[in-house]
Amino acid sequence: MSLSKFLQLRGSRLVFRLLPFSLARAFVEILGRLYFLVNREEKALILETIKRVFPEETAGNKLQKKIRDIFRGIFDHYHEKLFVGYAGLPGVLDFFRSQVEFQGLGELREALAAGRGVILVTGHFGAVEFLPGSLMVNGFPTSMICRFQTNYLREAQGRRAQGTEINLIEVDRGQGFWEAMKALKAGRLLIIECDEFERWRVDPQREVRFLGQRLGADRTLELFQRRSRSPVVMALVQREGRRRYSCRLTAVVCDDSPEQSSVGERCLEILADRVQSHPEQWYQWFEFGKMIQTHREVGYDHPEGGYLASEPAASLPD
Repeated sequence: MSLSKFLQLRGSRLVFRLLPFSLARAFVEILGRLYFLVNREEKALILETIKRVFPEETAGNKLQKKIRDIFRGIFDHYHEKLFVGYAGLPGVLDFFRSQVEFQGLGELREALAAGRGVILVTGHFGAVEFLPGSLMVNGFPTSMICRFQTNYLREAQGRRAQGTEINLIEVDRGQGFWEAMKALKAGRLLIIECDEFERWRVDPQREVRFLGQRLGADRTLELFQRRSRSPVVMALVQREGRRRYSCRLTAVVCDDSPEQSSVGERCLEILADRVQSHPEQWYQWFEFGKMIQTHREVGYDHPEGGYLASEPAASLPD
Protein backbone atom coordinates (compact mmCIF):
# COMPACT_ATOMS: atom_id res chain seq x y z
CA MET A 1 0.00 0.00 0.00
CA SER A 2 1.37 3.38 -1.01
CA LEU A 3 1.54 6.28 1.43
CA SER A 4 -1.25 8.00 -0.51
CA LYS A 5 -3.62 5.02 -0.15
CA PHE A 6 -2.62 4.51 3.48
CA LEU A 7 -3.53 8.09 4.33
CA GLN A 8 -6.88 7.81 2.55
CA LEU A 9 -8.31 5.03 4.67
CA ARG A 10 -11.85 5.68 5.86
CA GLY A 11 -10.95 6.97 9.33
CA SER A 12 -8.40 9.39 7.89
CA ARG A 13 -10.93 10.91 5.51
CA LEU A 14 -13.23 11.59 8.46
CA VAL A 15 -10.42 13.41 10.27
CA PHE A 16 -10.15 15.97 7.48
CA ARG A 17 -13.83 16.75 7.75
CA LEU A 18 -13.59 17.38 11.49
CA LEU A 19 -10.12 18.68 12.43
CA PRO A 20 -8.82 22.19 11.74
CA PHE A 21 -5.93 22.70 9.31
CA SER A 22 -3.03 22.54 11.80
CA LEU A 23 -4.28 19.51 13.74
CA ALA A 24 -4.93 17.60 10.53
CA ARG A 25 -1.32 18.32 9.51
CA ALA A 26 -0.06 16.82 12.79
CA PHE A 27 -2.26 13.78 12.22
CA VAL A 28 -0.75 13.22 8.76
CA GLU A 29 2.79 13.41 10.13
CA ILE A 30 2.04 10.81 12.82
CA LEU A 31 0.64 8.40 10.23
CA GLY A 32 3.45 9.20 7.81
CA ARG A 33 6.13 8.39 10.35
CA LEU A 34 4.36 5.12 11.12
CA TYR A 35 4.24 4.32 7.39
CA PHE A 36 7.98 4.84 6.91
CA LEU A 37 8.74 2.88 10.08
CA VAL A 38 7.15 -0.13 8.38
CA ASN A 39 8.27 0.62 4.80
CA ARG A 40 11.98 0.78 5.45
CA GLU A 41 13.04 0.03 1.87
CA GLU A 42 11.09 3.00 0.53
CA LYS A 43 12.63 5.26 3.16
CA ALA A 44 16.11 3.91 2.39
CA LEU A 45 15.73 4.69 -1.32
CA ILE A 46 14.60 8.24 -0.52
CA LEU A 47 17.68 8.71 1.68
CA GLU A 48 19.97 7.29 -1.00
CA THR A 49 18.47 9.60 -3.63
CA ILE A 50 18.93 12.67 -1.45
CA LYS A 51 22.58 11.78 -0.90
CA ARG A 52 23.12 11.29 -4.66
CA VAL A 53 21.69 14.74 -5.41
CA PHE A 54 23.64 16.45 -2.60
CA PRO A 55 26.95 14.53 -2.46
CA GLU A 56 28.74 17.49 -0.87
CA GLU A 57 26.56 17.05 2.23
CA THR A 58 27.04 13.32 2.85
CA ALA A 59 27.77 13.79 6.54
CA GLY A 60 27.00 16.11 9.39
CA ASN A 61 24.11 18.09 10.75
CA LYS A 62 23.49 19.95 7.48
CA LEU A 63 22.51 16.76 5.65
CA GLN A 64 20.39 15.52 8.56
CA LYS A 65 18.49 18.80 8.65
CA LYS A 66 17.90 18.60 4.89
CA ILE A 67 16.57 15.04 5.26
CA ARG A 68 14.23 16.03 8.10
CA ASP A 69 12.94 18.99 6.09
CA ILE A 70 12.34 16.82 3.01
CA PHE A 71 10.28 14.28 4.96
CA ARG A 72 8.28 17.10 6.51
CA GLY A 73 7.68 18.40 3.00
CA ILE A 74 6.38 14.98 1.95
CA PHE A 75 3.93 15.09 4.87
CA ASP A 76 2.97 18.65 3.91
CA HIS A 77 2.08 17.47 0.43
CA TYR A 78 -0.24 14.71 1.59
CA HIS A 79 -1.82 17.01 4.14
CA GLU A 80 -2.56 19.50 1.35
CA LYS A 81 -3.84 16.72 -0.90
CA LEU A 82 -6.30 15.43 1.68
CA PHE A 83 -7.29 18.91 2.83
CA VAL A 84 -8.36 19.82 -0.69
CA GLY A 85 -9.98 16.46 -1.32
CA TYR A 86 -11.97 16.00 1.89
CA ALA A 87 -12.20 19.22 3.93
CA GLY A 88 -15.37 21.33 3.83
CA LEU A 89 -15.74 22.94 0.44
CA PRO A 90 -16.56 26.55 1.47
CA GLY A 91 -13.43 26.67 3.63
CA VAL A 92 -11.28 25.22 0.83
CA LEU A 93 -12.48 27.83 -1.65
CA ASP A 94 -11.91 30.66 0.83
CA PHE A 95 -8.44 29.26 1.46
CA PHE A 96 -7.60 29.40 -2.25
CA ARG A 97 -8.82 32.98 -2.54
CA SER A 98 -7.00 34.32 0.51
CA GLN A 99 -3.85 32.21 0.89
CA VAL A 100 -2.56 31.57 -2.65
CA GLU A 101 -0.91 34.52 -4.41
CA PHE A 102 -0.11 34.43 -8.13
CA GLN A 103 2.81 36.14 -9.84
CA GLY A 104 2.31 36.60 -13.57
CA LEU A 105 -1.45 36.26 -14.08
CA GLY A 106 -1.30 39.00 -16.71
CA GLU A 107 1.12 36.98 -18.81
CA LEU A 108 -1.11 33.92 -18.45
CA ARG A 109 -4.17 35.84 -19.65
CA GLU A 110 -2.14 37.18 -22.57
CA ALA A 111 -1.09 33.65 -23.53
CA LEU A 112 -4.71 32.45 -23.40
CA ALA A 113 -5.77 35.35 -25.62
CA ALA A 114 -3.90 33.74 -28.53
CA GLY A 115 -6.79 31.23 -28.73
CA ARG A 116 -4.76 28.01 -28.66
CA GLY A 117 -5.11 27.27 -24.97
CA VAL A 118 -2.08 27.04 -22.68
CA ILE A 119 -0.04 24.00 -21.66
CA LEU A 120 0.52 24.71 -17.96
CA VAL A 121 3.47 22.63 -16.82
CA THR A 122 4.00 21.95 -13.14
CA GLY A 123 5.81 19.38 -10.99
CA HIS A 124 5.62 17.54 -7.69
CA PHE A 125 6.68 20.74 -5.97
CA GLY A 126 5.21 22.68 -3.07
CA ALA A 127 1.43 22.86 -2.83
CA VAL A 128 0.78 21.60 -6.35
CA GLU A 129 -2.57 20.26 -5.11
CA PHE A 130 -3.79 23.85 -4.79
CA LEU A 131 -3.04 24.78 -8.41
CA PRO A 132 -6.25 23.76 -10.27
CA GLY A 133 -8.64 25.12 -7.65
CA SER A 134 -6.70 28.37 -7.23
CA LEU A 135 -6.78 28.94 -10.99
CA MET A 136 -10.50 28.25 -11.00
CA VAL A 137 -11.33 30.83 -8.34
CA ASN A 138 -9.32 33.33 -10.43
CA GLY A 139 -11.58 32.68 -13.41
CA PHE A 140 -9.43 30.38 -15.55
CA PRO A 141 -11.05 27.42 -17.39
CA THR A 142 -8.80 24.52 -16.45
CA SER A 143 -8.43 20.94 -17.66
CA MET A 144 -6.27 18.43 -15.85
CA ILE A 145 -4.99 15.03 -16.86
CA CYS A 146 -5.18 12.83 -13.78
CA ARG A 147 -4.95 9.43 -12.18
CA PHE A 148 -6.68 8.48 -8.93
CA GLN A 149 -5.19 6.33 -6.19
CA THR A 150 -8.59 5.21 -4.85
CA ASN A 151 -12.10 4.77 -6.25
CA TYR A 152 -13.43 6.86 -3.37
CA LEU A 153 -11.25 9.79 -4.43
CA ARG A 154 -12.31 9.33 -8.06
CA GLU A 155 -15.99 9.53 -7.14
CA ALA A 156 -15.54 12.41 -4.69
CA GLN A 157 -13.54 14.50 -7.13
CA GLY A 158 -15.91 13.72 -9.97
CA ARG A 159 -18.74 15.16 -7.87
CA ARG A 160 -16.67 18.21 -6.97
CA ALA A 161 -15.77 18.92 -10.59
CA GLN A 162 -19.40 19.01 -11.72
CA GLY A 163 -20.65 22.50 -12.41
CA THR A 164 -17.19 24.10 -12.32
CA GLU A 165 -14.68 25.32 -14.89
CA ILE A 166 -12.46 22.32 -14.08
CA ASN A 167 -12.48 19.42 -16.50
CA LEU A 168 -11.00 16.03 -15.52
CA ILE A 169 -9.24 13.96 -18.17
CA GLU A 170 -8.65 10.57 -16.60
CA VAL A 171 -5.87 8.77 -18.45
CA ASP A 172 -6.53 5.37 -16.85
CA ARG A 173 -9.99 5.33 -18.42
CA GLY A 174 -8.78 5.88 -21.96
CA GLN A 175 -9.55 9.58 -22.44
CA GLY A 176 -5.95 10.65 -22.77
CA PHE A 177 -4.31 12.49 -25.58
CA TRP A 178 -7.23 13.49 -27.78
CA GLU A 179 -9.32 14.82 -24.88
CA ALA A 180 -6.33 16.93 -23.87
CA MET A 181 -5.97 18.27 -27.41
CA LYS A 182 -9.69 19.05 -27.44
CA ALA A 183 -9.29 21.08 -24.23
CA LEU A 184 -6.46 23.12 -25.74
CA LYS A 185 -8.44 23.74 -28.92
CA ALA A 186 -11.27 25.08 -26.74
CA GLY A 187 -8.87 27.66 -25.28
CA ARG A 188 -8.45 26.08 -21.85
CA LEU A 189 -5.47 25.63 -19.54
CA LEU A 190 -4.12 22.07 -19.62
CA ILE A 191 -2.15 21.09 -16.50
CA ILE A 192 0.64 18.54 -17.00
CA GLU A 193 3.37 17.44 -14.60
CA CYS A 194 6.86 17.18 -16.07
CA ASP A 195 8.32 14.91 -13.36
CA GLU A 196 5.91 11.97 -13.32
CA PHE A 197 8.83 9.65 -14.07
CA GLU A 198 6.98 6.34 -14.09
CA ARG A 199 4.69 7.62 -16.89
CA TRP A 200 7.31 9.15 -19.16
CA ARG A 201 7.39 8.52 -22.91
CA VAL A 202 11.13 8.02 -23.29
CA ASP A 203 13.04 8.90 -26.44
CA PRO A 204 15.76 6.21 -26.76
CA GLN A 205 17.89 8.58 -28.82
CA ARG A 206 18.19 11.31 -26.17
CA GLU A 207 19.19 11.80 -22.58
CA VAL A 208 18.43 14.62 -20.19
CA ARG A 209 20.12 15.68 -16.96
CA PHE A 210 17.96 16.41 -13.96
CA LEU A 211 19.42 17.24 -10.52
CA GLY A 212 22.80 16.04 -11.76
CA GLN A 213 21.56 12.62 -12.87
CA ARG A 214 21.26 11.25 -16.41
CA LEU A 215 17.83 10.03 -17.50
CA GLY A 216 16.16 9.01 -20.75
CA ALA A 217 14.48 12.13 -22.14
CA ASP A 218 10.68 12.35 -21.97
CA ARG A 219 8.98 13.45 -25.20
CA THR A 220 5.42 13.99 -23.94
CA LEU A 221 5.50 17.79 -23.83
CA GLU A 222 6.99 17.92 -27.31
CA LEU A 223 4.11 15.79 -28.61
CA PHE A 224 1.51 18.08 -27.07
CA GLN A 225 3.20 21.33 -28.05
CA ARG A 226 3.98 20.38 -31.65
CA ARG A 227 0.48 19.11 -32.30
CA SER A 228 -1.35 22.00 -30.59
CA ARG A 229 1.14 24.87 -31.12
CA SER A 230 -0.08 26.12 -27.74
CA PRO A 231 2.09 28.40 -25.59
CA VAL A 232 3.78 26.73 -22.62
CA VAL A 233 3.86 28.24 -19.12
CA MET A 234 5.59 26.79 -16.05
CA ALA A 235 3.64 27.04 -12.77
CA LEU A 236 5.09 26.08 -9.39
CA VAL A 237 3.21 26.67 -6.12
CA GLN A 238 5.70 27.32 -3.31
CA ARG A 239 5.02 27.27 0.42
CA GLU A 240 5.96 30.64 1.90
CA GLY A 241 5.49 30.02 5.59
CA ARG A 242 2.52 29.50 7.81
CA ARG A 243 -0.46 28.87 5.49
CA ARG A 244 0.88 31.20 2.79
CA TYR A 245 1.60 30.13 -0.80
CA SER A 246 2.82 31.78 -3.98
CA CYS A 247 2.54 30.54 -7.56
CA ARG A 248 5.13 31.85 -9.98
CA LEU A 249 4.15 31.66 -13.66
CA THR A 250 7.05 31.53 -16.15
CA ALA A 251 6.60 31.54 -19.94
CA VAL A 252 8.65 28.83 -21.66
CA VAL A 253 9.71 29.94 -25.13
CA CYS A 254 9.38 27.14 -27.69
CA ASP A 255 11.90 27.03 -30.54
CA ASP A 256 12.15 24.13 -32.97
CA SER A 257 15.75 24.87 -33.91
CA PRO A 258 18.00 21.82 -33.28
CA GLU A 259 20.55 23.74 -31.22
CA GLN A 260 17.93 24.68 -28.62
CA SER A 261 16.85 22.50 -25.71
CA SER A 262 13.43 20.88 -26.01
CA VAL A 263 10.46 22.34 -24.17
CA GLY A 264 10.52 19.37 -21.79
CA GLU A 265 14.18 19.93 -21.00
CA ARG A 266 13.60 23.61 -20.33
CA CYS A 267 10.74 22.84 -17.96
CA LEU A 268 12.92 20.33 -16.11
CA GLU A 269 15.67 22.94 -15.85
CA ILE A 270 13.26 25.40 -14.21
CA LEU A 271 12.03 22.71 -11.82
CA ALA A 272 15.56 21.51 -10.99
CA ASP A 273 16.67 25.05 -10.16
CA ARG A 274 13.77 25.42 -7.73
CA VAL A 275 14.40 21.98 -6.18
CA GLN A 276 18.08 22.78 -5.65
CA SER A 277 17.05 25.94 -3.79
CA HIS A 278 14.13 24.36 -1.90
CA PRO A 279 14.58 20.56 -1.77
CA GLU A 280 12.09 20.30 1.08
CA GLN A 281 9.30 21.40 -1.28
CA TRP A 282 9.74 18.51 -3.75
CA TYR A 283 8.24 15.15 -2.84
CA GLN A 284 9.15 12.96 -5.82
CA TRP A 285 12.35 11.60 -4.25
CA PHE A 286 11.20 7.98 -4.16
CA GLU A 287 10.06 7.85 -7.81
CA PHE A 288 13.18 9.75 -8.87
CA GLY A 289 15.32 7.17 -7.09
CA LYS A 290 13.56 4.37 -8.95
CA MET A 291 14.05 6.22 -12.25
CA ILE A 292 17.78 6.57 -11.60
CA GLN A 293 18.06 2.87 -10.85
CA THR A 294 16.09 1.92 -13.96
CA HIS A 295 18.18 4.11 -16.24
CA ARG A 296 21.42 2.85 -14.75
CA GLU A 297 20.60 -0.87 -14.61
CA VAL A 298 18.23 -1.75 -17.45
CA GLY A 299 18.28 1.23 -19.80
CA TYR A 300 15.08 2.65 -21.18
CA ASP A 301 12.73 0.07 -19.73
CA HIS A 302 9.68 2.29 -19.07
CA PRO A 303 5.90 1.84 -19.26
CA GLU A 304 4.55 1.90 -22.80
CA GLY A 305 1.41 3.71 -21.75
CA GLY A 306 3.27 7.01 -21.60
CA TYR A 307 3.10 9.91 -19.19
CA LEU A 308 -0.03 11.98 -19.09
CA ALA A 309 -0.25 13.15 -15.45
CA SER A 310 -0.70 12.09 -11.85
CA GLU A 311 -2.32 12.54 -8.51
CA PRO A 312 -3.09 16.26 -8.41
CA ALA A 313 -6.65 15.27 -9.23
CA ALA A 314 -7.14 15.78 -5.49
CA SER A 315 -6.96 19.49 -6.17
CA LEU A 316 -10.48 19.83 -7.56
CA PRO A 317 -12.96 21.97 -5.64
CA ASP A 318 -16.71 22.06 -6.19
